[in-house]
Amino acid sequence: MAKIQLPKDALQRVKLGQAFAEYDIIRSDHELFVTTPATLSALNPDSSNCFFIGRRGAGKTAITFEVERRFPRTINIVPQIFDLLRLPLEQQLFLDTRQRPFKSLMHSMERALIDEVIKIWVMEGRLSFDKAPDTIRRERGLIEDCDFDQRILNLTEEIFDAYTKDNDKLWLRQISRSKNLLAEINQISFSSPMSYIILIDRLDESWDGSGSAIICLMALMHATVRLIASTPHVKPYVFIRENIYDRIRSLDNEFARLETSVVFLDWSSEKLTELVERRLVKPFTTKPKLGGEAWNCFFEEEDSKTSVPSVMSLCQHRPRDVLMLTSYAIDSAINHGNQKVRDADMDVASKRYSTSRLKDLGDEYAENYPNISLILEYFFGLGNEYTLVAIEDFIQKLLVTESINKYCNGWFYDYTTPFRFVEVLYGIGFLGIRRKRTVEYKESGKDSNAKPSFDNSSTFYIHPTYHEALNLQPLLLKDLRDETQLKNEGILEELPDTFNLDDYKGALQDTLDNLRTLPKGPSGAAGFEEIVGNIIKLCFFRSLTNVQPHERSHDGASIRDWIASNRAPDGFWEVIRNKYGSTQVVWECKNYEDLSASDFHQINYYLNDTFGRFGIIAFRGEEVKNTYYRHISNIINRNKSGLVVLLTQKDLEVFLRQAIKGAFKESHLQDRYDQTIRQIS
Repeated sequence: MAKIQLPKDALQRVKLGQAFAEYDIIRSDHELFVTTPATLSALNPDSSNCFFIGRRGAGKTAITFEVERRFPRTINIVPQIFDLLRLPLEQQLFLDTRQRPFKSLMHSMERALIDEVIKIWVMEGRLSFDKAPDTIRRERGLIEDCDFDQRILNLTEEIFDAYTKDNDKLWLRQISRSKNLLAEINQISFSSPMSYIILIDRLDESWDGSGSAIICLMALMHATVRLIASTPHVKPYVFIRENIYDRIRSLDNEFARLETSVVFLDWSSEKLTELVERRLVKPFTTKPKLGGEAWNCFFEEEDSKTSVPSVMSLCQHRPRDVLMLTSYAIDSAINHGNQKVRDADMDVASKRYSTSRLKDLGDEYAENYPNISLILEYFFGLGNEYTLVAIEDFIQKLLVTESINKYCNGWFYDYTTPFRFVEVLYGIGFLGIRRKRTVEYKESGKDSNAKPSFDNSSTFYIHPTYHEALNLQPLLLKDLRDETQLKNEGILEELPDTFNLDDYKGALQDTLDNLRTLPKGPSGAAGFEEIVGNIIKLCFFRSLTNVQPHERSHDGASIRDWIASNRAPDGFWEVIRNKYGSTQVVWECKNYEDLSASDFHQINYYLNDTFGRFGIIAFRGEEVKNTYYRHISNIINRNKSGLVVLLTQKDLEVFLRQAIKGAFKESHLQDRYDQTIRQIS
């Protein structure tokens, strides 16, 4: 069979899509979906697996899209409860999962999930409260009037009120309610299938990473396992980042109950190649075969060998990273007029990719190790391989570094022995351990939390992903001499304007404190406008620049909104610019809890072809009411003006807390965007 010849402009026709599944073309084109063992488990209705674990970019959210497509009876939950719920007792009392405090929390989670399915049954006309069994009828208020988060808040308040007052009868009644609900939904006879999959995804994006948040997630996981074993009608899937899962594994004294229901999102080189190839050949009528042929039609071979292994190794076998690197390489090839991606294009892409991944690594693990990016930055300009002695010298230099003492002191001093320090950097995938001719890096899996094996003669190699970003020299460092200075300014810690690190962290904390204490209403209006402007400048400086006030008058008062230039090279803000033409983003500031129709009319004036058709209203309320979504729906569907996203007080606090920890994530804003789209669609 003759080799397929693609047109000369083949690269220009290719659209690999977004590296972030939330914005990717996979949402509308299921033919691009690649099946892995984890997805087969998720799509198997008889599987008992319910926890899907993976690092950032491992494909968790993509699985939710495919499950929704294949199973119409799905419910999406993006819980905010881990940030809202405050445990009424000392955290230590919840650590034993067999005791009443934890059981109280677990049964509240279980009951809230059952109610969520009953709510859908009623909305779809499959069940009527008038004809429902007794327990379901008594649950009507919680089911109809509350969403998932509100329901848990009410349930935990009730059950812990009974527990703290030693009202054993009331406590037992609350505990029994979920059991009675399960019995009743299992007894109800239906003429059509009534089982629902509950997709619980991105649950860690708006929480504060506290011990109480971990305990709440543990309770949700135990409730999930109990439900799958107790009823065919409720099947929750929980998607969890690996670093959060590791924290739970180290804390849960009955982790064996959960472990048998875990699936890790592992990708082979073959599946990752297929992921790219499906997207490469999509625009063409005559398509080269998947499995290597398609790849070689677009990427030049290196010494008669495919470039696949080097790409997969550099990207640590993660789908998001593979799409990112190959997209950068194709961009370079197009810019240089190449018909195929050459070695030089891969070199250009590797440099760009390395910087992006180093930032992302610091963001990903800021949850476990706040401001760990500062420590990674101090490898800048050194060697790429270290003996244990050199690691010890490096630690000693960090111990006398002021920024480390200030911003990493909450955890760093527990890891100042060489063995403990290596464990951390090995655990996040930054360091590998040399084994003769190969280097061993941490892999996802059930043993990924095990201590790495090494001794005093071992050497430790920084993953090639980060070499370019850190400007590492190809050297084995046996020690670090006294005169060796760690560079305190590399490329990782980007800061807005002319801030130094101390001023920047101080400005973030001051803004958070001011937001929490500012009075609502006209007296604090100017202060709130200033706070919102600071949040844009301090938390979104990587994407939004040239932040300027726009003065206007309303009812005799001077009001200041903010306009920021959207110059994002990728991610959420790039999608907003491309989809809504938003080269300028308007932020309106409302220092009160309840919005009115006039607030939506005002921002509607900004949405046009000049500014773009995307705007934000920041206000002091605690929730986004249904009436607000109706106003937004009118703006985008009836008036065809554009989209408005609302940010509450809590949302603004989340942005500030994440930045204080050294994490610059767009996912919380993406959640608000997704929630808006779902409500108005």
